[in-house]
Amino acid sequence: MKKTWGKCVFVGVSILVVCAMFLALQPAPTKIRVGTYDSRIVALAYHRSALVAPSRQSLMDKMEKAKTEKNEKLMQELEAEVVTDHYYDMLQVFCQLPIGDILEKVKDKLPQVAQEAGVDMIVSQWEVMHKTPSVEIVDITSSLVKLFNPDEQTLKFIEGTKQQPPIPLLELLKKAVKEWRKEDEIE
Repeated sequence: MKKTWGKCVFVGVSILVVCAMFLALQPAPTKIRVGTYDSRIVALAYHRSALVAPSRQSLMDKMEKAKTEKNEKLMQELEAEVVTDHYYDMLQVFCQLPIGDILEKVKDKLPQVAQEAGVDMIVSQWEVMHKTPSVEIVDITSSLVKLFNPDEQTLKFIEGTKQQPPIPLLELLKKAVKEWRKEDEIE
């Protein structure tokens, strides 16, 4: 009985030692680093950048031409485009509307931003609903903002926007609908 007990202890300890050695040889799990950004801040930097100016100027030139030619139909279409663009810009800056269309314009620079920040991927901070301890979040908002070369005034607007929570999309849409209804009543 003593021999059997001794053999069992020896086998048990041997298994524990082998398991401990196996676990010790396993590489430590690496953290996944995720670069996140405040989409409102990046949108603000973009909408006030030189990248937007040519398309806005082109639209204004078209409106001026339509006005000169007294083309009412085209004027109404262009005015609707201006209003739509303005509201879309507002939703991106004041709510949490996705900004994939903006990041598309600088997509060739995103790998460099990711590399400099040491992140494996880039996502909006508003889209991270859960993470495990093996995921490390890195704020890269300022790196993305720099891609749009913001002027001093834009940087001041950015600081003010950072202090404000995003406006819920539904709340902003309700306000817009109320304003539209008031305008309809006036006309």
